[in-house]
Amino acid sequence: MRSLVQRAEKVGCRGIVVTLDTTFLGWRVRDLENASLPFLLGKGIAQYTSDPVFNDLIREEPETPSTGRLNWHALKAFFGMAKRYPGNTLQNLRSRVGLKSVQKFINIYSRPSLTWNDLGFLRSITTLPIILKGILHTDDARRAYDSGIDAIYVSNHGGRQVDEAIGALDALAIINKDLKGKLPILFDSGIRNGSDAYKALALGATMVGVGRPYVYALAVGGEQGVYELLENMVAEFELTMALCGSTSLSEVDIDHLYRG
Repeated sequence: MRSLVQRAEKVGCRGIVVTLDTTFLGWRVRDLENASLPFLLGKGIAQYTSDPVFNDLIREEPETPSTGRLNWHALKAFFGMAKRYPGNTLQNLRSRVGLKSVQKFINIYSRPSLTWNDLGFLRSITTLPIILKGILHTDDARRAYDSGIDAIYVSNHGGRQVDEAIGALDALAIINKDLKGKLPILFDSGIRNGSDAYKALALGATMVGVGRPYVYALAVGGEQGVYELLENMVAEFELTMALCGSTSLSEVDIDHLYRG
């Protein structure tokens, strides 16, 4: 963790976000139906495989023997792991380092034993702002504030962790009522357009995150697609402001929302 944080500082990151609600993954039906867990194929773990401390851990730990059958799918996955690991693919195949990196990642990624006390260690190794993501309860928001956390991030992980959990927007309104003005409140989950962003800011969000729409835009139009998506969202947000009579962000508040 110290290595990852130091690398983030060196490349100019301006904050550390601690995701609270993924100490282990929830029951994700679509992922299970599609057998979709890209981490098992070495996808999405480059921040680990490029880390010198992580690679030292790979070399120190013996490889876990495989109990599965050797078939075409297993060989394809094995080759993919070697190809995605940094360096020469053929050498990676011989050393099995791609497989070892996946096994090590799985062993250390999920850690249900994390507690509030562990935040003290993170605070001790960086001066960057620390943001807690996944806050849905006023008690947790208050504890974050009392602990000196720099900001909180209200989110239910897009509904992907606990099905039928409280809507993030409902939680935002409750938390903002308790902590209004005391620390920045970031928000995501369900932001699809500019009017969604307007409602979130009206309910107390300082900043709004955009999740799935940017991924759709990236898939369809690449980098330019993401630029166009954000430009369109900003344009819709500004038009929503105008239509609601808001001439500045300071005028976007809960009085502009109808709650029947």
